[in-house]
Amino acid sequence: MTSPARDSTDVTDDRLRQHIHDIRGHLSPAMLQADSLALSKDERTQKAARDILTALDAATRELSAMRKLLTARKS
Repeated sequence: MTSPARDSTDVTDDRLRQHIHDIRGHLSPAMLQADSLALSKDERTQKAARDILTALDAATRELSAMRKLLTARKS
Protein backbone atom coordinates (compact mmCIF):
# COMPACT_ATOMS: atom_id res chain seq x y z
CA MET A 1 0.00 0.00 0.00
CA THR A 2 1.30 3.44 -0.83
CA SER A 3 1.23 6.38 1.49
CA PRO A 4 -1.21 9.26 0.97
CA ALA A 5 1.72 11.61 0.39
CA ARG A 6 3.03 9.41 -2.43
CA ASP A 7 -0.42 9.19 -4.00
CA SER A 8 -0.68 12.98 -3.86
CA THR A 9 2.71 13.31 -5.57
CA ASP A 10 1.62 10.94 -8.34
CA VAL A 11 -1.53 12.99 -8.96
CA THR A 12 0.48 16.22 -9.00
CA ASP A 13 3.02 14.71 -11.41
CA ASP A 14 0.24 13.49 -13.69
CA ARG A 15 -1.30 16.96 -13.72
CA LEU A 16 2.05 18.56 -14.48
CA ARG A 17 2.62 16.12 -17.34
CA GLN A 18 -0.82 17.00 -18.72
CA HIS A 19 -0.07 20.73 -18.47
CA ILE A 20 3.25 20.22 -20.27
CA HIS A 21 1.45 18.29 -23.00
CA ASP A 22 -1.23 21.00 -23.30
CA ILE A 23 1.32 23.83 -23.47
CA ARG A 24 3.20 22.05 -26.25
CA GLY A 25 -0.12 21.70 -28.06
CA HIS A 26 -0.74 25.43 -27.73
CA LEU A 27 2.73 26.19 -29.13
CA SER A 28 2.32 23.96 -32.19
CA PRO A 29 0.14 26.36 -34.24
CA ALA A 30 2.59 29.19 -33.54
CA MET A 31 5.44 27.01 -34.78
CA LEU A 32 3.56 26.16 -37.96
CA GLN A 33 2.80 29.82 -38.64
CA ALA A 34 6.40 30.84 -37.94
CA ASP A 35 7.62 28.13 -40.31
CA SER A 36 5.32 29.56 -42.96
CA LEU A 37 6.53 33.11 -42.32
CA ALA A 38 10.14 31.93 -42.62
CA LEU A 39 9.44 31.19 -46.30
CA SER A 40 8.60 34.83 -46.98
CA LYS A 41 10.66 36.77 -49.50
CA ASP A 42 10.76 39.72 -47.11
CA GLU A 43 13.98 39.65 -45.06
CA ARG A 44 12.39 41.35 -42.02
CA THR A 45 9.63 38.75 -41.97
CA GLN A 46 12.17 35.95 -42.26
CA LYS A 47 14.19 37.37 -39.37
CA ALA A 48 11.07 37.76 -37.23
CA ALA A 49 10.11 34.16 -38.02
CA ARG A 50 13.59 32.94 -37.03
CA ASP A 51 13.37 34.88 -33.75
CA ILE A 52 9.93 33.41 -33.03
CA LEU A 53 11.12 29.89 -33.85
CA THR A 54 14.16 30.32 -31.62
CA ALA A 55 11.95 31.38 -28.71
CA LEU A 56 9.49 28.54 -29.33
CA ASP A 57 12.32 26.01 -29.55
CA ALA A 58 13.67 27.26 -26.20
CA ALA A 59 10.21 26.91 -24.65
CA THR A 60 9.79 23.35 -25.92
CA ARG A 61 13.27 22.43 -24.66
CA GLU A 62 12.30 23.72 -21.21
CA LEU A 63 9.08 21.69 -21.30
CA SER A 64 11.06 18.58 -22.28
CA ALA A 65 13.46 19.20 -19.40
CA MET A 66 10.51 19.51 -17.00
CA ARG A 67 9.07 16.21 -18.25
CA LYS A 68 12.47 14.50 -17.79
CA LEU A 69 12.66 15.81 -14.22
CA LEU A 70 9.24 14.36 -13.49
CA THR A 71 10.27 11.02 -14.97
CA ALA A 72 13.52 10.97 -13.00
CA ARG A 73 11.67 11.82 -9.80
CA LYS A 74 9.30 8.91 -10.32
CA SER A 75 12.18 6.41 -10.69
